Order: sequence, then structure tokens, then C-alpha cells
Amino acid sequence: MGAARNMEFKSAAFRMPELSRVAAALRSGLGQHYASVDVALVECPDLKKLGAAASGLCGSTRLIEFGGEPCAHNPAFRGTGIDVDEVLRACGVPGASVFGAGMADTAVNNGHCGELIPNMLEGGRNLSRVARVGPERECIVEPYPSPVCGPIANLFVSEGQNGEVVRIDVRTRTGEQPSLPQAIRDSLRPIADSHGHLGMGGLFQVLSGRVRSHVMPDYGCIGFDYYDTGRERVVRDFLQFYEHMGPDLLCFSTLWTGDPTGGDLHLRPSGEHTHFFHVDDAAQQGGHYHGDITPGEVHYLGFFNLAERILRFGDIYEELGSSP
Repeated sequence: MGAARNMEFKSAAFRMPELSRVAAALRSGLGQHYASVDVALVECPDLKKLGAAASGLCGSTRLIEFGGEPCAHNPAFRGTGIDVDEVLRACGVPGASVFGAGMADTAVNNGHCGELIPNMLEGGRNLSRVARVGPERECIVEPYPSPVCGPIANLFVSEGQNGEVVRIDVRTRTGEQPSLPQAIRDSLRPIADSHGHLGMGGLFQVLSGRVRSHVMPDYGCIGFDYYDTGRERVVRDFLQFYEHMGPDLLCFSTLWTGDPTGGDLHLRPSGEHTHFFHVDDAAQQGGHYHGDITPGEVHYLGFFNLAERILRFGDIYEELGSSP
């Protein structure tokens, strides 16, 4: 089917509390998950030095969600994709910084499925990568020079400007939640419960420790029926999991405490989506982040900013009359 041409979207505003209040909530909440917590408001460092396409996280901040699980797994909808450049023009942020997590477009990716790590400037620098499963079930990470995402995408968009952001430095996990973005969501719930839902985007480094991750294999390599098209649900595990990746990982994350419309946007139920790659291309490590598996060793350093709005493109659930 190729990239979607319909640029219609739904949009809603997130709450935008003072960053100092967000930092305080994170400082308190993350203390329930990690032994060492340092949360501060800082001038955003030059993120290009870490491997990002843009230097900052500020200016016209947006979360974008596209597609959904039926587009990825129901043969009737496979092939759906979207051109990020066209998305940015449609929502009035041309030339923006874009990063996040999604699926690769198989037509772009030489017929392969893959975990896409978008990391680009619209019409400019594209440092995106894709992780796919090789013939020996190994992880292969390659450049992805196209702006076309596949059937699922969760993106953070900004003008890439410098400005005040939240720095999160945590280490030695003591709580049960292995995922840093989920721990952040949990920490933000008191604000969301009293003032409305928040969205954030950012990147974080895994400076020490290892993480659990997955990469989706090619459709032809799965070898069994794993998706119920009647219920639009995955019914058997089909992903390729890895538990050896890290440290020296760069993770790109979007997260939200909930749907500000109360459900009309049909957002990803997990409330977050995070993909990563190793800073050394030769390491061949990348994919979908689940969380750390070395709580005594893990050390994260990240930078996050609030999203002003969320824009929903390609809502397959509205078309199907169902929910995620």
C-alpha cells in the first residue's frame, strides 16, 4: 500500500504544569524505584553529541501516534505506512526534529520487518536506524535513510531548540518496575490525577547494566498463526527477545499518563513506546526496550520535555469500530 496519503488527524492538548512541579514529582516518585535519584531542571545540553539528530527538545512540542496493531499484524492492513515529512507539514511544524519508536516500512526495509528508531530532522539530517532479526535469530542494526515509517509509530516532535528540560539521573533499581519510562509515568500520576494527563518525550542513555528487548521477525519466519483477525488481538508470542543488550545504549522514548480525550484517540495501551540502539554500530544492538534485567547495576541518564499536544494519524481502531 505504501505511505498513507490521508493526512487527516485528531488532536488534543496535554496539561502543561510548571517543569519545576514535574521535576519534584519525578524526584519523589522515582525514589520509590531507584536507590539513587537526581532530578533537576537544566539547560538542555547539545544532544547531537549523544547521537541525536537535533541539539534540543524545545519548541512546538508534540507527540504523534500513527496506526496500530491491526496495521502491523492483520494481512488486510499490512503495508500501511506514513511519510513523516508529510505529517510535519500537515501539523504545521516543518523542519522539525523527530525521534521515537515504530515499525519499519517493509517496502523501504528490503522486505524485512524491523524495529524502527526514528531520529531525524525533516528535510535534513536522518540518523534513523532499524533493528531486524537475521537468519540465525541474531539482531542486525542498519541505517534507515527514509522518512517513511511503517504501520506503527509513536514520535516526539519539536523544533529541536535548546531550553529548559528535565534531567533524570537514576541508578540501582530497588522497585519491581524494570522500565524507566513506566516508572516516570507512575511518578507523574499524582499530577495527572489532579490536573489532567501529561505527555513527554526524551532520550536516555543506559550507562551501565543490561536490558531486555525484542525485535519483530519477518512475517515469513514466524511459521504459525499468531494473530486473531476477528478479535484483532495477538494470541501467541511471536517476538524475538534478547537479554544481552547494553550498556552504552541510546534510547528514544515517548510517554503519556493517559488519553486527554478519555479514549477517543485510541492510544497505545502501554502509555509509552521506547526504542534504542547501541552507540557503537559494530555492536549490532537495538530494538524495543522493555526494561533492565540488572537492577543492581543499572544507571540511566536522560533528558525529557513536556509535549504540548498529541496528534493522532491513521486511527485504525476508529475505522474498525474497536479499541486497542
